[in-house]
Amino acid sequence: MNNRTEQIALIVGAVVGLVMAAGGWAAYYLSGAEALLLDGNFSFIGVLATLLAIVISLIKTRTSRTYPFGQFVYEPTYSLFIGLLSLGVIVVALAGNATKIVDYLQGERFPAIDTSVILVYTVVMVVLCFGLAGLFRYSNHRLRGGSTILGAYTVQSTIDGILSAAAGGALIGFGFVPAAGAFAFLTQIGDAIIVVALCVLVLYQPVKLVRDSFVEVSGGTLKDEAVAGEIGSLVITHIDEAEISDLFITKTGSHYLVVAFMNAGFFSASDPVELVRLKRDVNRRLEARLGYVAFELVLAEDADLLGQGGSA
Repeated sequence: MNNRTEQIALIVGAVVGLVMAAGGWAAYYLSGAEALLLDGNFSFIGVLATLLAIVISLIKTRTSRTYPFGQFVYEPTYSLFIGLLSLGVIVVALAGNATKIVDYLQGERFPAIDTSVILVYTVVMVVLCFGLAGLFRYSNHRLRGGSTILGAYTVQSTIDGILSAAAGGALIGFGFVPAAGAFAFLTQIGDAIIVVALCVLVLYQPVKLVRDSFVEVSGGTLKDEAVAGEIGSLVITHIDEAEISDLFITKTGSHYLVVAFMNAGFFSASDPVELVRLKRDVNRRLEARLGYVAFELVLAEDADLLGQGGSA
C-alpha cells in the first residue's frame, strides 16, 4: 500500500510535469521571457527525475546480502541529487540573467517582452504546480511523512509554483509599462530581474533538501522531533523507561531504524523468549504507525556516552 500510494503520485507528477515543461518552452518561444524558460527547465528536470524515482519506489523494499534491510538508501541519495540539480539550475539561471542585466547597463538592448500569452500560461501553470505540491504533500501525509522522494517533489513543485506565479504576474504587469517612460527598462530586462529575485528567494529550499538528504545518507539522528517523540512514546508503552539508557532513531528514505540501548540489568532479568516476543511486538507497533521499521534492543555499555547522542 505504501509503495502504491507513492508510485501513483509519482506517475501523475511525471505526466503533469511533461505538460508543464512543454508549456514553459512554448511560452518562452512566443514571448521571449527568460523567466518562462527557467520555469520550463525546472519542470523538465522533474520529469526526468520522476522516471528514476518510480524505479527507486519499485525496488527500495527488496532485500539482499548487500542490503539486508532493503534498498532505501537510494531514496535520500536521489533526493540529494534532486537538490543539487535544482541548485545547479538556479545558479545557471542566476548567472545568465545577472549577465543580461549587466549587458543592458553597458548599453546593449534586447527585444521587448510579448506578454500576450503569459496570462493564460500563468494561470494554468500555477494551478498545476500547486495542485501537484498538494498531491505530493497529501500522499506523503498518508505515509506519515515517510517518503523522502515525495518530500523532495513537494519542495520542487512548490518552487515551480512560486516561479510561475511571481514571474507570470510581474511579466503581465510589464505589458502596461510605457515604452518611453522611466521604467521602460522593464520591457527589456524585467524578466531577468524577476529571475534573479526568484532565484534568491527559493535558494533556501534546495539547500535544505541537500542538507536533510545528506543527514539521512550519512546515518544521522532523525531530526523530525514530532516523529521521534511519537516513536519514543510508543516504545515506553512496552518497555519501562527506567530500563532504557538511550534511544537512537535514524531514517533512511522510508525506512526507520530504532535502537533501544538497555541497562545491563534488563537483559539479566529477562527471559530470552520474552525478549524476542517484546522486540517483535514493538516492531509491529512501529510498523503499523510508520511503515518500514527495524527495532533493536542493544546493551548499553557506556551510559554516559550514549546519553550524549551515541550511535548504534
